[in-house]
Amino acid sequence: MAENMLAHSFKAYSKNIKMISFFAIPALIGLLIPTLVNTPVFAALGDSFLRTGSIPDLTPADFGVIMIAVLASLYLVSFAIVNINIVIKAQRTGTSVKNEVLKGITGYTLNVFMLFLLGTIALLIIQLLTLELNAQNWLAPILSLLVWLPLFYAPAGLVIDDLRPWRAAEKSFKMVFSKFHYFVMWLGISFVLLSILDLMFLNLGAVFPISTHKIGSFFVLLINSLVLMPFLIVLQTEIYISKYTILD
Repeated sequence: MAENMLAHSFKAYSKNIKMISFFAIPALIGLLIPTLVNTPVFAALGDSFLRTGSIPDLTPADFGVIMIAVLASLYLVSFAIVNINIVIKAQRTGTSVKNEVLKGITGYTLNVFMLFLLGTIALLIIQLLTLELNAQNWLAPILSLLVWLPLFYAPAGLVIDDLRPWRAAEKSFKMVFSKFHYFVMWLGISFVLLSILDLMFLNLGAVFPISTHKIGSFFVLLINSLVLMPFLIVLQTEIYISKYTILD
């Protein structure tokens, strides 16, 4: 069954690769924004992460810039995720991608953005509280996972089934456990692919002396945003749609 799911996902991705790659560009811009505005972030596994230990040292102006950058980043990433879901929905249902994208700008994207924003706020609170409790190494990952589960299939629920945001989050949480083998498969594939990508580009200095860590991080972010992340989103969407179909 897992092989069929991967085959369906790869087929859907390769068949629509031009549109998917085009719609992934906003995600690339969104993930670049935190680094371009000089926020205290670090790159890992093809993404940018805030250094929570630096938050107490930020000035109000710095914090304001970071908030604007985070909001812009979240919206662009939400827009990309929604549009990739729309492409897969259009392939399955025969709907117009153009009409769905226009609808998604004001509807789907805003709902996904609000869910991601609430999730980001929750994750930030978790990081700060566990930092104070000196429990970041073990408690933060557990609580962060609980925050992440309702968001995992939520974009697909919003786009494919036109669910309300809270209903999509509830459906996502339940579906993680009802299709737990697919969830574990997705985690395993994403971790392996991103880890390999990280190792390849961040160690370019051993082969090309002119390469730097920042250049390697940029290429990791580029490939992740335009290739790996879109495929993983397609895989998520195909897993969600599988509740309606029997894969041969």
